[in-house]
Amino acid sequence: MDTEHAKYCLEGTTCLPDNFEPCCDIFAGHTATCAFDLRYEWWGAAKGWYIRIADDAGGGGITIAWCPHCGTPLS
Repeated sequence: MDTEHAKYCLEGTTCLPDNFEPCCDIFAGHTATCAFDLRYEWWGAAKGWYIRIADDAGGGGITIAWCPHCGTPLS
């Protein structure tokens, strides 16, 4: 991995609500991945779940209300 990427890689970090309980193992696994992978985050200020878009690709996120893997509504 290049050192520039390693400085701000989010892998191993999470943005989750305090009472988080994953709906499925696949969703849970994508809460701590790098932003260049498929990463789910809880954005407290917006009170919603988002698919994170890497800063190098423009940043931001796409809101989601259902688990893309098992179909469970996200709360």
